[in-house]
Amino acid sequence: MAASFTSSFSARPSPTVPPASQSFEPLVKAVLKHRLNRNIFALSAAFSLASHIFFWSSDESSISTRLLSPSTWLVALLAWIVGILPTIVSRKLNLAAHHTVAPSPRETLASALTKSSTFRTLTIYTASALLLLSLHLYTAPGIRESLDLSVFVKSKKHPYYLNGCLIFLVVAQAWFALSFSLRNIMLERFVFRWSRNVPSNPSNLFITLPLLLITIGLFTLVTFVAFGVVFGLTRLVVLPILLRIPLLRNLLRPFAAHFVRGPWTLVLPLRYLRLEFRTFLLGLVTLVNWEFADTLFNMYIPQPVDVSHTTAEPNVALVSGVTSTDLVFLHFAYSELRNLATDSSPSSSTRRIALFSDQKYNPSLWSTLTRAALLRLGHDYQTFLRRGRPAPLSSPPPVTTPAVTVPNPPSTPILRQPIYKPLQQSPLARVLNSLASDSDLSRATEEVAKEVKTAAKEAHVPELFRSVAVSATSAIPTSTVVTSIAHNPPTTLSSFILFIRQRCYSALIYGQLNEWLVRERIHKRAEMSLPNRELDALVIESLSALVCASLAEDRYGVVQRDIPRILEAFLSFLQASEDYQNEVRVLYVPPTPEELTQADSAVLRQKERTRVEVAKASEAIAVVVDALKSGISDIVRTFGDKLTAFKFPPKTAKKLQSFVDYI
Repeated sequence: MAASFTSSFSARPSPTVPPASQSFEPLVKAVLKHRLNRNIFALSAAFSLASHIFFWSSDESSISTRLLSPSTWLVALLAWIVGILPTIVSRKLNLAAHHTVAPSPRETLASALTKSSTFRTLTIYTASALLLLSLHLYTAPGIRESLDLSVFVKSKKHPYYLNGCLIFLVVAQAWFALSFSLRNIMLERFVFRWSRNVPSNPSNLFITLPLLLITIGLFTLVTFVAFGVVFGLTRLVVLPILLRIPLLRNLLRPFAAHFVRGPWTLVLPLRYLRLEFRTFLLGLVTLVNWEFADTLFNMYIPQPVDVSHTTAEPNVALVSGVTSTDLVFLHFAYSELRNLATDSSPSSSTRRIALFSDQKYNPSLWSTLTRAALLRLGHDYQTFLRRGRPAPLSSPPPVTTPAVTVPNPPSTPILRQPIYKPLQQSPLARVLNSLASDSDLSRATEEVAKEVKTAAKEAHVPELFRSVAVSATSAIPTSTVVTSIAHNPPTTLSSFILFIRQRCYSALIYGQLNEWLVRERIHKRAEMSLPNRELDALVIESLSALVCASLAEDRYGVVQRDIPRILEAFLSFLQASEDYQNEVRVLYVPPTPEELTQADSAVLRQKERTRVEVAKASEAIAVVVDALKSGISDIVRTFGDKLTAFKFPPKTAKKLQSFVDYI
């Protein structure tokens, strides 16, 4: 019996590239956490201290005294903790990577209202604004007493009447929070914003600070004026209606019955100028602090990171980063990869040579990188062909069932008459049936009426009597109803609502406001088609730079085998982008000399608006088009006649030949 021998030589499987969640993403999260603590938290707290010293404090001491006072620092810290910090944390937690662009403001609002995070964010902003108001009133007793901001009015007869000044101040802060939340929705603040031209050390923060103050100052002023109008209409119209409803009248009258009495609503703003100024100043300080924190977030978070060199195998960490499923980490990974591909230093050249010649991992680093990059471009290319619409759901294949042969039924004649004896009706039922709309009596009456009408037409009846007869049987015109409602003052709630609807329907629904809300923007359609255009440009620049560097640094020719696939993907994307760019450009028709001579403001304004939107759309498409043209040109310029060794499809070869002829 032969003895079995064991050998120590065995085939060991090659390791695979680790996932991004284990190698690349933890490094990026550490850098972002450092930026959040050092830059955003620290600078926003310093700005909160400065705003408290200059605008918040109510005492008459000097600025140096306030700066050296420990109570000032404590109140500023509390204001930052309860009013600014929750908004920053809320934006960090609700930051979305996928950008869902809507073509119109109404669809943007509708899309935001379908998300639960929108209501959580609105709650956080409202709570922060009210906490800032409470802190301000608690730390400034002089202002609270001078404005008489008690909860109830000082009345022995009606001790539970609410103080209108306090209600005005509280509701105004909630209104500011709602307005700022809507502004963030329209600006798409909760979507990760990436720009390839973000400076590594932003030093223009304090340069843009005056512009920030002017913008928020105007926004606060417009918001406050709108709040004053809404508050006045509520006192003038809404509250009297609510006090007439039986159930609500019993609940509101002990607390708010005095609001419908007193001076005229138009005179109230002149009597409470100090309250209005304090409300506006408090809202301005709150919104400026929120806007400054958001500006810091927009400025520091999207900055590129360089973390792969801190690991033992930098190429492995970087390649694992491009396989991430999170678009935020993909931006950081491809940004670092582009820097590696375009850097001409000896250390970067050594890393590129190691990347091309890797044989340790299966699949290799270059194969993993190329596959992930082309899949990313292919996914965005399909989204672009669908113009941003979601992919159609694949329906399951139909189940084929064998045909069942049904025997023919016997040929029996069908009876078309009732086979049962009709029931005998009671005298009362017969009378009711004779008076019904489809009875014999009704049909006979209609026939007689038709005969009379025909005889009247044939007879020579004067036109005057004919018009009277027709008007007596016709319906009342709609314009008559509207005119009667407009001239008759509304007396009930339903008539008042109808009156308001008739007056404001054409002005608001079909007016400029509705046109602004509903109208689809051309550049928004382009952004919907290319939601990840900045990421696509990074992928294109990285691949093209690595292909160009492979001519001198690829020792085994691994990159050259993928050049046809890369060029075919680039040229297909370029052709589709140029076609869409031409479609967008023809949407703008310059004004004719006749239109310029007539000076029709509506036509000229519409064409100018179209020109601006077309320019923005072309700029969005040009992000990908310029990157594709630059990348293809670099590859053609680098390889030159060596491209003849590759085989391309006829359509791709024809497009590539135009670059060869141009260069």
